[in-house]
Amino acid sequence: MLYTATVQSTFGIGGEVKILPNNEDCSHLKKLKQVVLQSKDGSERTLTIEKFRMQGTQALMKFAGYDTPEDARALAGCRLMVERSKAAPLKKGEYYASDLIGCALVHEGEKLGVVENALEGSQAVLLDVAALDGKKYLVPYLEQFIGAVNLAEQTIELKTPWILA
Repeated sequence: MLYTATVQSTFGIGGEVKILPNNEDCSHLKKLKQVVLQSKDGSERTLTIEKFRMQGTQALMKFAGYDTPEDARALAGCRLMVERSKAAPLKKGEYYASDLIGCALVHEGEKLGVVENALEGSQAVLLDVAALDGKKYLVPYLEQFIGAVNLAEQTIELKTPWILA
């Protein structure tokens, strides 16, 4: 399962929720019939989507059984998980954030840390890295910091090791 979006907050009085997609193109969301919602504690539940629509640039969803704002409020912060085949298609050089989790951050062949999570930042995805010294760092997934990604070897090149200092 791939993490494709986050449930933000309620919208209106009919139980709809705002959805924050992990990428700009959220057209794949309108094709979904069911999703798995993963809560912050890691528990999961499968929900049926009754409706998906766009309100300007805001994606909205209505889940079966969540008919009021009070019901839907319980979904805020949940991760929307989908099968890989139903996730947004990737362009050349793009990766699913969930595929980066667990990769070693390396510089000139030396392992410096491990990606534990990928968070949505204002300008880029932020890699939540546990360095070998035990400290945690957020590394922007931007060309000036990140080089080659090798999913087969589970490595991500870090161009600027000073960012972990």
